[in-house]
Amino acid sequence: MWNVTKNHADDDSAIIPPWAWANVLSLDSVAVGLVWLLVFTDEYCDRLPSWYEFAIIGLSIWLVYTADRLFDSIRLDTRRRHSIRHHFHFRYRKQLCLGWFLALGLDTALVVAFASDAQLRWGCAAIAVVVAYVASVQFPRNSAPWLPKELLAGLVFAFGVSLNAWTAWTPQGTFSLPVSVWMAAILFTTNCLTIAMLERDLDRLQAFDSWVLRVPRTVSVLPAALILHALITTVLVATNLIAPGIGFCLIASDAMLFVLAVAGSRYLTTESVDGAGAVSTGRLVVLADVALVVPPVVFWVARSVVESISGNAVG
Repeated sequence: MWNVTKNHADDDSAIIPPWAWANVLSLDSVAVGLVWLLVFTDEYCDRLPSWYEFAIIGLSIWLVYTADRLFDSIRLDTRRRHSIRHHFHFRYRKQLCLGWFLALGLDTALVVAFASDAQLRWGCAAIAVVVAYVASVQFPRNSAPWLPKELLAGLVFAFGVSLNAWTAWTPQGTFSLPVSVWMAAILFTTNCLTIAMLERDLDRLQAFDSWVLRVPRTVSVLPAALILHALITTVLVATNLIAPGIGFCLIASDAMLFVLAVAGSRYLTTESVDGAGAVSTGRLVVLADVALVVPPVVFWVARSVVESISGNAVG
């Protein structure tokens, strides 16, 4: 999030910093989804996701995030400060709408051509959840006040990236998958809350709804919540309710988000706020998704190296 001033709001030449492009194009969210799809598929299906599964999940995530931001851009007050991603979606909404429909067509074609019956059944459930999420976010007056959009986003995201795992799960088996997905949903929720904390001034100016604005104490509670989540995950790993690999990814992400939440909270309380009431926290927002990408990548690379060394030793 790079804050756009009133002068930039109607300026075609406004430069997007290199570090902001992934966030502006929603590619950071896609990256998070793909690495966690890899984690869940490897653990519960004992295989890697196929290329079309990567493509379907990646396109689906991009479609949801882009649609959400396009809806936000309709309500955007360009006279007030706003994020560069909202500015981008406002200015290029026609091109993005065209790209959205093209991506939807490709996603649909891939689903029809390659998805199994089980994936189609679970996929329909995922679509219903996504529609409920978008409706609750874009029409907050009709949504349940006790079910914040950040929690909904976390639940939707966790369900989506674990879709392959659900197709292989049976209720008569272990409850490791539901527990793992729930803990992942809480992690993704804290990620959304961290971003909402960093963008609270902009959300307030734009009259965007967020849990942080509804409950300001969330900012002070968030670091403790991340510690508690990590401790609970540790217990669940010790009792074999969560696989060690998933546990590592959850706890490491907790640690990175904790550092970011503490740093962001201090930044917001010590940094001078400009006349519009917004602060420049763009790089911290980008790091919130990095915190969810790095642990799965590190785990996967480390495990691949160890397996390679072990294989060579045996050979």
